[in-house]
Amino acid sequence: THSIAGGTGSGMGSYLLEKLQDHFPKKLVTTYSVFPNWDQSQSDVVVQPYNSVLTLKRLTLHADAVVVLDNTALNRIATERLRISNPTVDNLNSLVATIMAAS
Repeated sequence: THSIAGGTGSGMGSYLLEKLQDHFPKKLVTTYSVFPNWDQSQSDVVVQPYNSVLTLKRLTLHADAVVVLDNTALNRIATERLRISNPTVDNLNSLVATIMAAS
């Protein structure tokens, strides 16, 4: 699992993906990628669109399957379905872990 928007998730995550494919070329790689809020008023990373494009390039080259997780949808599920008034990163990580375990 990694974030597409920026920081360690997009840069280091996609770099590790590349290195894993170099060392284990015959293994199938599936990623669970959290895509950012596309509304710039909700974004906390200025270069989010740029990081997203660069990370998508590496994903298309080095991943066999990408499970797309929408950050906005994860927050909506946490607030509306799980009735968490102010979801934390731990709440969202737990939700992503549940999705990964079910797939």
